[in-house]
Amino acid sequence: MRKAIRYSLIASSVVLGLLWIVFLGLYKAAQQEPAFYQQAMQVTAGEYGEAGEELEQSVLDLHNDVRNPGTWEAVFTEEQINGWLVAEMPDKFPNVLPQGTEEPRVAIGPDAIQVACRFDNGKLNTVISMVLDVDLTTDTNTLAVRVSKLRAGALPVPLKQFLDKISMAARRGNISLHWRQLDGDPIALVTVPVTHDDYAHREVYLDTIELHEGEIRLAGHTSLKDPPLLNASIQLGVSKTLQR
Repeated sequence: MRKAIRYSLIASSVVLGLLWIVFLGLYKAAQQEPAFYQQAMQVTAGEYGEAGEELEQSVLDLHNDVRNPGTWEAVFTEEQINGWLVAEMPDKFPNVLPQGTEEPRVAIGPDAIQVACRFDNGKLNTVISMVLDVDLTTDTNTLAVRVSKLRAGALPVPLKQFLDKISMAARRGNISLHWRQLDGDPIALVTVPVTHDDYAHREVYLDTIELHEGEIRLAGHTSLKDPPLLNASIQLGVSKTLQR
């Protein structure tokens, strides 16, 4: 009887020891941070401030260029985007991030964009990271954003709950977003409207989006669109001509 009890205690100790080792391994894995995120977090808010202002100026310049018929292009750098995320977004768009997430940063490479942010829901404090592949589809002004390698630290994370939060954020921003699957990875299809109230009688087309080391390049063109009354007058004139 004593031997059985002793063996049970030994077995229980071994099991508890193994569980503790597994727990420590999982905890350590969850605390790992992507190298780019560690590097980006070393830059202070003061250092990022000017870069954030540069991004806003670049966006304003693009807005003005798009208003005029003809071709346009824009370049947004990794430093500018991170600067805006640090210095501008918290005050101007305090509710844009899902609850529990903060301190987002990006790293742009020629093949993909790495995104990471800190996540704390009271039970888990970690860094969530993912990889985004961005391409234009054959549909007008529609971007395909492939989401892969979603991690909490070094641990894989189920996608559904996270993607639901992205969808909710898109709805709040009146962004057209639909999900598809490719080889097990979710793809967000995001459509940029051809027409917009800010660009009266104009149609805006995004022609290319390219990723380079540390920057995103956009190019497109704007076409004049005849006002509805003018179109109606032209159609009426043609109709009368044909009736003669």
